[in-house]
Amino acid sequence: MKRICIVGVGNRIMGDDGLGSYLAQALQGNVEGADVIDLGSAGANAIDYLKEYDIIIILDAVAVDQEGVYVSEEKIDEEDVDQVTSTVLDIQMSGSHGMGIQSTLFILKLMGYSPRIFIEGHKPYVLEPMKEISEKLKEKVPQILDALQDVLRPYNVKINKERVLKNFEEVISSDRPF
Repeated sequence: MKRICIVGVGNRIMGDDGLGSYLAQALQGNVEGADVIDLGSAGANAIDYLKEYDIIIILDAVAVDQEGVYVSEEKIDEEDVDQVTSTVLDIQMSGSHGMGIQSTLFILKLMGYSPRIFIEGHKPYVLEPMKEISEKLKEKVPQILDALQDVLRPYNVKINKERVLKNFEEVISSDRPF
């Protein structure tokens, strides 16, 4: 049986960048057949959690030029010179604790772990200090959950969408990062 993990990442004090973190918190207790982890912006510490899984779905605000939900299966090549350079720079600039999710996944691969990885999210509209995500991005959450269910369907993972949406609103309204 495949071990599956839905991982929320993002910085809640930077507006829409907190999307994945908020979604992960709302999903907790509402997913059958997968674990849910809110990593926030954990960096290298995430490796200890992620190495246990065969399938990892990363929920994040994704810097893309497309409108709509973004879903992509990531192929990590440990010989990709650009990825090696990016990871080294990431560690040098921010240290292992501030390392981004792409670098974390790359190091996971270098350590011999090869989970199937999906990145899912939506482009951010507001990336500045604010207490929650933008209204425009909040409106996209039902479609993001539908796309997540599509990715999980082949693995018989179920999401209680109505409860997640209700929890999402509660998480957003109760969170006060500053």
